[in-house]
Amino acid sequence: MTIPWLALVSVLAGAELPGPQSLTAADTLLRVGLPRNVTLDRARLGVLSRDRAAATVLIRSAADDAWREGTSQDPHENFLGIGVRWAAPEYGLAHNSDLPFSVNEGVVWAGRGLSMRAQIGAEIRWGPVTATLVPQVWGAQNGDFQTFSFPENTPVRQRSPLASPFHYPPHSMDLPQRPRTDAFAEVRPGESSLAVRAQTAVFGAATERLRWGPAIRNPLLMSGDGEGFGHVFAQTLNPVSTPLGSVHAKWILGRLEESDQFDADPDNDIRSLSGAVVVLTPGFEPGLTVGVARVVFSPAESTADLLGAALDFVIPVGRVASIAGDTLLASGSDQLFSVFAHWVFPEAGFEAWGEWGRAEEPASFRDFLETPHHSRGYTMGLRHTRPFGAASHISVEAEHTSLEPSQTFRTKQHGEWYASRRVPQGYTHRGRVLGAGIGPSGSSQWLAVDWLASRWRIGLFGTRIRWENEALYTYPPEFRRADLTLLGGIRSSGDVGPFELEASYASSIRLNYLFQATRLGPDEYRGVDLRNRVLRFMARYVRR
Repeated sequence: MTIPWLALVSVLAGAELPGPQSLTAADTLLRVGLPRNVTLDRARLGVLSRDRAAATVLIRSAADDAWREGTSQDPHENFLGIGVRWAAPEYGLAHNSDLPFSVNEGVVWAGRGLSMRAQIGAEIRWGPVTATLVPQVWGAQNGDFQTFSFPENTPVRQRSPLASPFHYPPHSMDLPQRPRTDAFAEVRPGESSLAVRAQTAVFGAATERLRWGPAIRNPLLMSGDGEGFGHVFAQTLNPVSTPLGSVHAKWILGRLEESDQFDADPDNDIRSLSGAVVVLTPGFEPGLTVGVARVVFSPAESTADLLGAALDFVIPVGRVASIAGDTLLASGSDQLFSVFAHWVFPEAGFEAWGEWGRAEEPASFRDFLETPHHSRGYTMGLRHTRPFGAASHISVEAEHTSLEPSQTFRTKQHGEWYASRRVPQGYTHRGRVLGAGIGPSGSSQWLAVDWLASRWRIGLFGTRIRWENEALYTYPPEFRRADLTLLGGIRSSGDVGPFELEASYASSIRLNYLFQATRLGPDEYRGVDLRNRVLRFMARYVRR
């Protein structure tokens, strides 16, 4: 099929830019998909070598490096007192042979067939003001695959046929099975921001993606899995020295939007999100960083509602999921909370991290002591990097994440991560989860081994993802088995002349797709198992 927008994408990706040097990779993108993760690697290796404060890695956005410490590594070309430098033109594609597979890929939803993305932009600096304009063009062939129609279409509640069949109340959520049914292309604001630097802090507005916490694959609250949402923010420019150690913090107030494949109610299309994250590096152990983060999301009808939610991140919302019943509650606020830690041992080339969170507030301290694991989710991981030869390293990384329901269902009603009984769309923006890319009540294990040299990297990876585990046990009118993806492949990146290239290839099998299985006997079944081939490629033009 010929898609007209491919020509535009190709032109953007190969555009020649005059004059100013290009932004470095670390300035422009946070990629943690299947390729080599160059951006995150550079930041993490900087922490291992003590060249970079860990706190600045645990609160990241796409433009952080552009104004961190008030300067950037690349010089700006000066035009009448205005500094300008170009963002490196970037062009990426994703291809899935038989099924959608899209985890941690930013604005792109990689459906069946070819999906593509291009970006180009600039950073403009005038005194303390920095404008980063990096719009993105993306589109997808969006080939057909099996979906289930949403089972409800009543006068009280009408949802799109493409809405999630596993997230009707009480575990309501805007998580469509696909964004539409035909090939399409979109232009999005991308990794753009407007920031004003003060002496110790920066303030601004942005549409860029956010990452909070130390997890590489699945941060619980902010992961950059989907596209960024519009928000205003205030953030410390550098970690601030205190008697306890160095503190780095960020506050945001955002506007979340509903997807086109949720419901037919025009009055609930936006929500507010109020959140804050604080990171501390104690003075007695510079390799240890601990943090806490909380977000509160609420329905909103107007901009005034958004402004009124600025301090919601400190307001209790109550035990939303534990209220008896199996229907939506009256509109109100819901929350997610997490604590995390990252410990680095530079001499050994070793780092370990963990993040633990709850989707529901405890009723009291006693309630927390009795059932601390109620509505909990967690991620834990480690990575060891050691020299290999004269100028290269071997890196081994592993990460485990679980958002599956806890055993407290025996004593109290529980909810589901990212779903909500008060906010029908849940913790999403334009139909994508803001947190872990594995989605609600999922779990995953990730293992990768990479050989890292100065100008190239190559490695093997594998992952197991168990999808939507809550749906396996809720609404059980038919026989179901766990929906599971097993995926393994090879990834690499390197510098070729003026280009930085990243690529990966993986083969996967989806077991019991959408929980479909036929019982053949008491201990025997036949699942609907589908194979999928996954290809990713990215090219960035960097003027060296």
